[in-house]
Amino acid sequence: MTNYENRFVLFLDILGFKKIIDSTIIKEKEVIEKTTFLIETINEMIESSTFTSKETTKNVTQFSDSIVVSFKENDTKEIPKLFQNLQRLIANLLKREILCRGAVSYGKLYHKDNLVFGPALVDAYETESQAALYPRIILDKSVLDIMKYNYSLENKHKYRKVIFDNSIISSLKKDTDDKYYIDYFSSTMMYFKDDDLFEVYENLRKMIIYGLRYKSPSVNIKYSWMKNKYNKLPESFQQIDKEEEVFYSRPDIEKFIKEFKPI
Repeated sequence: MTNYENRFVLFLDILGFKKIIDSTIIKEKEVIEKTTFLIETINEMIESSTFTSKETTKNVTQFSDSIVVSFKENDTKEIPKLFQNLQRLIANLLKREILCRGAVSYGKLYHKDNLVFGPALVDAYETESQAALYPRIILDKSVLDIMKYNYSLENKHKYRKVIFDNSIISSLKKDTDDKYYIDYFSSTMMYFKDDDLFEVYENLRKMIIYGLRYKSPSVNIKYSWMKNKYNKLPESFQQIDKEEEVFYSRPDIEKFIKEFKPI
């Protein structure tokens, strides 16, 4: 057996998967469509690794409602791809009213075919279950430190500094607990336009309002976090426009801000 390798690893959990499956008994057609989409999404992530360059070290494994993605530390081309794929995945899940939670860690890992184990996986799993807390995908500090080194002027490839700043940092937000997470509130606009954009945000709004009805403190706090992020959307969009001037090509975003209804 090959020894451990230093790898980045994502542990992703589809929230409410069991509830979705159980609901197929009551709302057969509606929930089966959602379940089919989930299966297709998982398969797409698995198959995507087989269509990439042969030089990639990326591996994807799925079991039950969880997905594990990993690649070697020096496979820096996979870092921007990981964040782009996660943003796209979250956006598509939101369109189907499905939430996910996860963590990206770094460390010793063995990952080949469907066999994956090692301290890095344990760290990613524990971070997802204990530190992610809300429906978000967070990054361990060690991951950020290594990424900043690989994509900095300390590295021979100077262009990587630009890629880190533009492609990676723009995908992340620093939360109130100092955790960096994949921004899926304002960044969702990248993947949807016009009616689709309004549909995604309307679905998100409905999910939050429905979730806030739960009396359980552990559940309510998750949706309260989402409510706070949702209500800051106009502010987030205006900041993006200030930095990147996107409104001139996205009248749908301007319309969304004008018609925005906070929760």
